[in-house]
Amino acid sequence: MSFKHSLSILTSRFSIVYKLLAFVLIVVFLFSVLTVCAIYPTLSGLRNNMNELGLGEAVRNYVREALKGEPEMQAQAYDELSAKFDLAADIIQKNSLQINLSIVWLIVLYLLFVVFFSWGQYCVSDVINHHMSSNSKFGFSSNLIVNFKKAMRYSLLYTAITIGFMIVVALLYWLSFATLFKVAPITGLASAVAIFVLAMAVRRSLLFGWVPAMVADGLGVIDGLKKGVSLLKQRFSYAFGLYLIYYIAWLGLTVAISVFTIFVGTLFAISVSLALAQACDLVIYYRTVGKRYYIDVLNVVDPSIKQRSI
Repeated sequence: MSFKHSLSILTSRFSIVYKLLAFVLIVVFLFSVLTVCAIYPTLSGLRNNMNELGLGEAVRNYVREALKGEPEMQAQAYDELSAKFDLAADIIQKNSLQINLSIVWLIVLYLLFVVFFSWGQYCVSDVINHHMSSNSKFGFSSNLIVNFKKAMRYSLLYTAITIGFMIVVALLYWLSFATLFKVAPITGLASAVAIFVLAMAVRRSLLFGWVPAMVADGLGVIDGLKKGVSLLKQRFSYAFGLYLIYYIAWLGLTVAISVFTIFVGTLFAISVSLALAQACDLVIYYRTVGKRYYIDVLNVVDPSIKQRSI
């Protein structure tokens, strides 16, 4: 029932998807430019050094000799390739400071990207909440400005929580690749995808009530988080089951859309999924605390009235 109502709500306010898409495009473009500016000087120097080294030609030569199957020539090509790799390692070592600084910049830019992305997600939730609570319209652009301070406080704390969560997931990925991938690459890859889907579902389920508590009940960042945590005993298993199915479907559809549209439709698919996930959070929250809500212009749902689940 929650997912069905979330679809109805998103359909009623589908214009939010286009506004979110525009926001995503701006944020992605901005941080893409900043990323290129941060790493281009280092990568440019490394590329020039690697081109002068002739590593690519050594790799191609080794592949050619390996395909021919002549042991002596293959051994000679292998020795040449090993020597090139040793020289490449020396070049990387000499540029280690610049490379490390570039990595630090990339991490900082990624965290800022998460902060800005979360800002947009918060405002999408507030727009959807206005529709659900009173069937009123609140512009997305206006929301970005009006809720800037509150949304940014939420985004910063959300990013900090995300860092810890990502470290745990990264360790699981490493264990998966370090063990299964070497033995059975396909199994290792499948386990990596499974870990990704499970991690997304768990994170969403743990935090489903945070933003809804802030936008629906006017709570602050910390109080909203506390309220969301207090609802986990009632709704975690339900939310986890919903989001596990949701993210499996989302991953499959996003990959399919990306392939068939040559990645043109990827950001649109991501925007739809983000808006729908925010709507799901709100519907679960409303139903848990017993709030009545609009699913479209004419229909109001009262959670206190028993309805058949779908």
